[in-house]
Amino acid sequence: MDEQLKCCICGEPASPANVIGRRAYCDRHFAQINKPHMGFWRTAFLQIILMGIFSAVIAVLADNLHDLSQTMLIIVGLFLAIVPTAWWLFFFYRADRLEPEPKTKIAATFGLALLLTDAVGLRVINGVFDYQSWSVTNQLTSLLGSILVIGFVYMAIEYLAVRAVVYNSEEFDERMDGIVYGTTAGLGVATLLNLHHIIDNQGVALAPGVIFVVTTALAQASFGGLMGYFMAQAKFEHRPKWWVPTGVAVSAILNGFFTWLIGEVSVSGLTVNPWISLIFGLVVALGTFLVLIALMRRANRLTLSPSGS
Repeated sequence: MDEQLKCCICGEPASPANVIGRRAYCDRHFAQINKPHMGFWRTAFLQIILMGIFSAVIAVLADNLHDLSQTMLIIVGLFLAIVPTAWWLFFFYRADRLEPEPKTKIAATFGLALLLTDAVGLRVINGVFDYQSWSVTNQLTSLLGSILVIGFVYMAIEYLAVRAVVYNSEEFDERMDGIVYGTTAGLGVATLLNLHHIIDNQGVALAPGVIFVVTTALAQASFGGLMGYFMAQAKFEHRPKWWVPTGVAVSAILNGFFTWLIGEVSVSGLTVNPWISLIFGLVVALGTFLVLIALMRRANRLTLSPSGS
């Protein structure tokens, strides 16, 4: 009976000790799905802090730029819209250089999420649901619309990008991959939203604009990573069919609630205070990644404990 166990990833013989939730693994893949990834976590936290500092510095400098033409404002705005994603991916590449994920998969996941946001996401939100026309009726309507429309549409796109590009491939071979690719899909969504924000506003209000793009990147990356955790747990452990839909729903509710709340807390009277948004976004991003670290450590501890299987 033992000899019949096969690794669910590569098909090689597996040991009964390497069974997680009725899924068997060879020694190599069992070690791989449970290995620590402190480099990624350090990168994520450093990136969050640096993005906050970057946006604060640019926002302060932008307050003193009053003589730029509209064209130049748009060019600068587009550049700043891309910086958070480029910065995140650069730091991730540096942290993951010893055993990197295939750059083609990272690029494909990012690109598909970006394209789906433009081709499907914004058209569904603004066209099918006509979100802007009714979402400001009252606070309850605004909250429900933000969760049920914005949150679920964006998280569905991030899920589809990960699922279509990498989930069923051999490259998705450890728990951490779910968080990595979920974060990447979130950055794809955030980049398209940021580009639209700059273009639609024609580069005006550069200071709050850069805080908006950084906050958007932090939020989508964080909740995409949370969704990816649920996807990875479902692939590498025996989970019920409702596990992944629950993960997508939880991430969507948090995403929509954050989107609604960031608009509420940043408004003071008739003026908008983007600094509150930035601080709130940093706290939420750091908190989400702390939760992910705790979840990953708990999963690994239960797996490697004598009774964990």
